[in-house]
Amino acid sequence: MSRSTRRSSLLRLNALAAAVLLATSAYAQSGKLALDIPAEPLDKALTTLARQSGIQILFASEATRARMSAALKGSYTAREALDKLLAGSGLVVREQGDKTYTVQPADATRSDNALPTVTVTADTAESAYGPVNGYVATRTASATKTDTPLLETPQSISIIPRERYEAQGAQSINEALRYSAGISSYGAGTRSDWYTVVRGFDPNVYLDGLALPTTINLASWRVDPYQLERIEVLRGPASVLYGQGQPGGTVNMVSKLPTATPLHEIEVQFGNNARRQLAGDFGGAIDEDGKLLYRFTGLVRDSNLPFGPFKDQRLLLAPSLMMKLSRDTSLTLQATYLRDRTNSSDNFLPASGTILPNPNGQLSSSLFTGSPDFDRYEKEQWSLSYLFEHRFDDTWTVRQNLRYSHLNLKDYMTYGVGLDDSDSSQSSMTRYAGIAKPDYGRLSVDNQVQAQFRNGAIEQTVLAGLDIQRQRRHNWEAYALTSSLNLYHPVYTAFDWSIFDNVTPEDTISLQEQVGLYVQDQVKLGQRWVLTGSLRRDWAKTTNEDLIASTSTTQKDSATTGRIGAVYLAGGGWAPFVSYSTSFMPELGTDRFGNAFKPTRGRQVEAGVKYQPDEKTAITAALFEIRQKNVTTTDLSDPLGTHYVQTGEVRSRGVELEAALELSRSLKAVASYSYTDVKNTQSNDASSLDKTPVDIPRPRHLASLWLDYTLRGGQLNGLGMGAGVRYVGNAPGSADNSLNVPGYTLVDAALHYDLPQWRLSLTASNLFDKEYISGCYDATRCIYGNGRTVLATARYRW
Repeated sequence: MSRSTRRSSLLRLNALAAAVLLATSAYAQSGKLALDIPAEPLDKALTTLARQSGIQILFASEATRARMSAALKGSYTAREALDKLLAGSGLVVREQGDKTYTVQPADATRSDNALPTVTVTADTAESAYGPVNGYVATRTASATKTDTPLLETPQSISIIPRERYEAQGAQSINEALRYSAGISSYGAGTRSDWYTVVRGFDPNVYLDGLALPTTINLASWRVDPYQLERIEVLRGPASVLYGQGQPGGTVNMVSKLPTATPLHEIEVQFGNNARRQLAGDFGGAIDEDGKLLYRFTGLVRDSNLPFGPFKDQRLLLAPSLMMKLSRDTSLTLQATYLRDRTNSSDNFLPASGTILPNPNGQLSSSLFTGSPDFDRYEKEQWSLSYLFEHRFDDTWTVRQNLRYSHLNLKDYMTYGVGLDDSDSSQSSMTRYAGIAKPDYGRLSVDNQVQAQFRNGAIEQTVLAGLDIQRQRRHNWEAYALTSSLNLYHPVYTAFDWSIFDNVTPEDTISLQEQVGLYVQDQVKLGQRWVLTGSLRRDWAKTTNEDLIASTSTTQKDSATTGRIGAVYLAGGGWAPFVSYSTSFMPELGTDRFGNAFKPTRGRQVEAGVKYQPDEKTAITAALFEIRQKNVTTTDLSDPLGTHYVQTGEVRSRGVELEAALELSRSLKAVASYSYTDVKNTQSNDASSLDKTPVDIPRPRHLASLWLDYTLRGGQLNGLGMGAGVRYVGNAPGSADNSLNVPGYTLVDAALHYDLPQWRLSLTASNLFDKEYISGCYDATRCIYGNGRTVLATARYRW
């Protein structure tokens, strides 16, 4: 940092400090604070007042149900502000001392015994299992399976709250993650979210801490962002808590759950490609005692695909019910149903004509390469689950979380595999047609026992668990060469079904079973040190049955994984951390001698620092190195060249910087930068040694910035705008890295207007409709990134 930059930073810090001192001095002299609280639901207004004034407000959620507050702007004491907010509500304030106030009905008996038995503290409302107030989260459960402050977790974590990804107009999990460090993808697809990459590897995907079905790429389980409260990305290996998985990271999504506060929301959305969507979110108490709570989230969408004569339709239903069986016992029942009727929103195109020159010119990004009378994608998925928790006392708590998931898919597809060698003009593409009909069922059960101890200055949270996972997949697939397509003058002839007459399909049943035992100890030594140690033992079994060949194979694997980490709470919100963690992933198949492959093994070393001085600031910087061993590579001793050995190794190392900031009540920001270097450090294939793997996009440089500003006060109070820029660096597009995929920069924008009970917004992703290639498998298969998407949304809450 230059001297002038340091001087400028010091001046800004001094100005900020002076402003804080002046505000504190003014309050000390007058006892009043300058407040600006819009008209909004009363419980939210009380929470805002608590945050702005530093007081503590206790109130029963039932007392504020369905009540609205008037707008409050000006200088008031805390008591005056409370009286103004509660005017006409039938509620009154009782001052408890030490800046604590209780809100209760006016006719309540004025004795301590009459105080509400169920209260919330307005300034400490966040839970790791619930919503985030604003852009900055303070707690997480993804890294430890316990409700833990972000500062005390010894791994890098990104938390994307619902408010943030909705402000950006995200319509898929891929889009919600696009402003996070170290995460790249081919873009949002209509069929799946499988294109995402975390620290150079496919992520492991969980919903509410339970694994979703592990599927073939195009059959991935879809979660609509509308059914979520937050999305968390835990970077690095997580096998010690979740079992088998890749070492790059884990995406854990947190569902909307029943709430005691009444919730009624209707949302209407229109967009390009004739998009029309209606969504609703409802919740509250069913009985007067608040022991039965419900939540129902639903969505129906109808739109067209950017190209081809296809619809893009979705139906989502997500009901849930929470039963408070006693003060210390709760059972939450959940169900989801999702049905998609769509087709592919991307195409495989040759490098020639996209990132390489073609004598016929540039290929259009809107070119449809499929078969109009054959292609279709029909997915139906549903799940049933429950979350059970019982608290014995201040020390012991038990939980059991269970989900059964089922997915059925019919995928009829036509796709390109490169230029047709028989066409010397380089204008035609060879195509294959395929039919895939996978059917998945998965049962996941996680049993946990948690104990919290305190011995003097030492606090401990011990977690022990047993999880069981069982998945059955029946997969039927058939592929055949179909007619070529002229890419510059396409003619779509009637599909010839006879191409499948002499094709032998793949018809298999696989059964995957895993049992894992784990233990974790989080130790807080005084006010400075937090140590985390975890250990797990897994037993996995996979059985594959070939129904065509009438053969069956069984493979058994076991592994021990662990993690150790330390965080130093340096004060002022600073927390340096260091950790070491491992992973394992079964590798199916055998070598040429018939020996079953061993699981791949991953390990990560990570060091970094977190800065979170308050609930409005979260900054993380991290350095990491991941090594994955037992990767399959070509068996040079096999004369047929059809077998592999496990002597390969992949290494990923880099640096990540990420910040989520609420710089003022008006201005919010998200910024990130990452450098990720992924290499094959060991390989029998000389052409790929020391090269970056290209099965998924792995750009070295990623950077993004999102700013959102809202006017507070005046005639345009509540009007806001957002703008973002995303930079993706160049990436290799072939196994020998000789093909280069150029980098690109995209701009997003948003306008929004908040009114009492209404929110109106207009969002645009890829505002300038830039054409770019988001990645290539090789010279035969490149993919155009998403074009401009414009959405107009109107939301009404009451």
